[in-house]
Amino acid sequence: MTRQPESGNAPQENAPRRFGLSQSQRWGAASGLLFFLLVVGTDYASGVAAREWSELALDAGIVAGLVLVVFNAFRKSVLVGENEIRKIQPLWWDQSVQISAIRRVHVPTIESGLWLYTDPDGNPALTIGGGLEAPEELEERVTESVPPAAKITGLGQEEEN
Repeated sequence: MTRQPESGNAPQENAPRRFGLSQSQRWGAASGLLFFLLVVGTDYASGVAAREWSELALDAGIVAGLVLVVFNAFRKSVLVGENEIRKIQPLWWDQSVQISAIRRVHVPTIESGLWLYTDPDGNPALTIGGGLEAPEELEERVTESVPPAAKITGLGQEEEN
């Protein structure tokens, strides 16, 4: 008697897959923030930095803005689901496109991301930037899930899916 795999252990090819920021992009953002904070902290420790309230407020605003940008970069991701592709960014509105509405996928280069069009001659309905983990898998999942009539362009090629 052969044993069937349990539903919790079976691999799910169509399960939604989340692609987050790559390790190198995370390292770059974190080290940039750390460097900036060290420079600002050194200025304040040595007494060179501004001492008036308006200048302190400006410095605090710049640091807070930079921290928010890095936080957003760490938390942004792309979710490729069964019916839609969603770009998630905590500090901005989520953007999504229904897979059935995609008419063209443009791949400028794998590292540069993907541009998804619902109108082949219009502006992209969703742009997925580079710097995400597993860019080849992301491209493969997206191009395999688009409707059969959708065109895939870029990388010096144009083909019908």
